[in-house]
Amino acid sequence: MSEVKHPLTRYRILDRCLNDRQRRYNIDDLLEACNDKLELLCIVPVSKRQIYSDLEYMKSDEGFKAPIKSYQYGTRKYLRYSHDFSIMATPISETELSQLQVAVSSLQKYRGLPFYDWIDELLTKLQFRLGIRHDDENIIGFEQNKDMIGLRFLSDIINYTLKHMAISVVYKPYNKDEVAWTIHPYYLKQYNNRWFLLGWNEMYDDLSIVPLDRIQLVEQSDKKFRPNRNVDFDQYFNNIIGVSIEEKAVPTEIVLQFSKNRLPYVLSKPLHHSQSLVDEEKGIVAIKVVPNKELLSQILWFGDDVEIISPEAIREQISKKIELMSKKYLDVKQDCTTSY
Repeated sequence: MSEVKHPLTRYRILDRCLNDRQRRYNIDDLLEACNDKLELLCIVPVSKRQIYSDLEYMKSDEGFKAPIKSYQYGTRKYLRYSHDFSIMATPISETELSQLQVAVSSLQKYRGLPFYDWIDELLTKLQFRLGIRHDDENIIGFEQNKDMIGLRFLSDIINYTLKHMAISVVYKPYNKDEVAWTIHPYYLKQYNNRWFLLGWNEMYDDLSIVPLDRIQLVEQSDKKFRPNRNVDFDQYFNNIIGVSIEEKAVPTEIVLQFSKNRLPYVLSKPLHHSQSLVDEEKGIVAIKVVPNKELLSQILWFGDDVEIISPEAIREQISKKIELMSKKYLDVKQDCTTSY
């Protein structure tokens, strides 16, 4: 199956073309039809080679077993289903039913959140049409704060993002006055039980990361939506822990030494996908990330179970934070032992 993003979108487009009995689509026509639709959806266009790959997958047993045939018409060949067929009408397998059951159980974790209504409606339809069980027993627990400030805007922001609509946002920074922004929403990210919106900020003419718990008001803007043509968010978050990233920052190799008791935990739950084991006997691992405040917080969370070996700059940052923390607690101890 193709590793290029949005394969299902392309399969649906190709499915409609191959079903069209009023027009004969050759490979160039299929490519044009796909890319025209992808452009409307603000998705990066694909190559002819990718269309060939998609067609092969649709025909395969692993795909949809689609009866795609090549027909000669004059000097050119066109592609079409040999008989009435649609990937949308392909019967669902027992394995897929089992997978959907797991998905249904997972979706139930969103009960009580502001955007759960449409999920509940979806689950009801799955139960009715496919016979998938949807009961009130919740057997999966996720970390989710139903009372988190900002969740009341999450449903609307998801909707605006999906429909490619610019939004007017009233934002309240900590200890500062409110500010009004026009944001072109591209992506939503959850980290450490907080939600963040990433979108183009007209005031700064740049990408902004907006925590939802600082948003006071969200409304649709009358500004024309500016599509995202530059940022691949999977790649954007590939080299960081958390959400914050400085402009022009580059990944840095960070070498950490963990205690013998803590090392098994770190190996079973890596700090980052780039993590590698350097020396198991000494408890040394390495990660390659862009240094940010979330990384520092993660390291501090381990307390005395970890030591930064390199780089020296990160080691010094942690050292200064520990020094400040130590001073606060030493001051408390001195205050408590002062004689009057």
